[in-house]
Amino acid sequence: MGFASLVVTVFAYYVTKAMQGDFRQPDFSRPSSGALSFAWGDFLSMLALWCVFALLLGPICGLAGHCARTGPFRLPSQLLVPVVVICETTMRLSAEADRQEGLVGTTWSVTRGLAIAVFLVLIGIAAVSTWRRRTTQAQT
Repeated sequence: MGFASLVVTVFAYYVTKAMQGDFRQPDFSRPSSGALSFAWGDFLSMLALWCVFALLLGPICGLAGHCARTGPFRLPSQLLVPVVVICETTMRLSAEADRQEGLVGTTWSVTRGLAIAVFLVLIGIAAVSTWRRRTTQAQT
């Protein structure tokens, strides 16, 4: 069921992008008319690529989610999502925000700020938990 939901999500994303006109290309058979046609090659290649990525990264993220609850790699697993969000928003702010309207840049900035806050809170919780555990062990 998990694999199917990953593939369905990728399909939904790219079909939505196609409906919004992201896969249009000039129709070179009629260059003077300025006609556009659907870029099936681009659409199908992106769809296939991201389906493969989803099927490869889905189990890894699931394992990271399990490790975030238990295990020796708890903190790094918990920090995975905030780190990805910080990297993604930083990249988008430097590459795309100036070409979008003001609300887009503000949204990416707020999202990055919240991810940084979550990152710091998770580190703080881990530090306090470790300190409490060591204090309790020292008293016994």
